[in-house]
Amino acid sequence: MSKLTLVELSAMPRKPHGCPAEVERSWARLVATHKSVSGLFVTLNELRAAQDDMRGAVSETHRDQARAAIVFTAAGIDACLRTLLRDSLHTLLLTAGAAHGAFVSHFMANRLTGDLTAATKKAVVDIDPRSALIDLYVGDLTGASIQGAADLVRCRNALGLKNEPALDDAILTGHQPFFNARHEVVHELDLVDPSGKGTRGRRHRDLAAVGAQCDGTLQLMHAFIAPTARAVKQARREMGWSTP
Repeated sequence: MSKLTLVELSAMPRKPHGCPAEVERSWARLVATHKSVSGLFVTLNELRAAQDDMRGAVSETHRDQARAAIVFTAAGIDACLRTLLRDSLHTLLLTAGAAHGAFVSHFMANRLTGDLTAATKKAVVDIDPRSALIDLYVGDLTGASIQGAADLVRCRNALGLKNEPALDDAILTGHQPFFNARHEVVHELDLVDPSGKGTRGRRHRDLAAVGAQCDGTLQLMHAFIAPTARAVKQARREMGWSTP
């Protein structure tokens, strides 16, 4: 193993101090994703170490482990952000602030102009319209899944975190290559030419680069979770609630 450069994730940052209930589920999803992706990299390292020549060519089996890590990471951050939005917005939207402003702006610009869609009407007359509107909002923000930096920006703004240095536009845009890789793996089967014309060989994923992308994206989720936990606790204090 000494000759082998290991593909590993960084250690998980510490759980936010006094983590409120509205953030607990998202944190748990991040922890579970980190554990699953770490396990994939352990298997990858073991497969590579078992080679007769550890300096030999990287096989497709090894690259498939890396591709699986991309898919697991993408699924995990999607679940993490959706959960963070759904759970925390119920509290954040009870106080005036950046999150509430983003919520109002979105509905005024996208849902409450012209003829209302059937989905909007259904949410308004729901037995719990507030929850129904939040679910509609989260769906608008994330679509079928988190697809790239633009979705990360929308989620950041919805949580009222626009001024967080660790989530500025340049940093979020820097994660776009990860989402491009996820698209290539999931939708193109990592084929160089998915159209069927010419060469259709599979992309040669650099294992270290994949490890760095997955690691950076998972660390980014902590940059979403930690300030959201603080914002939720602040909202609870403003309303005179205790933090469970």
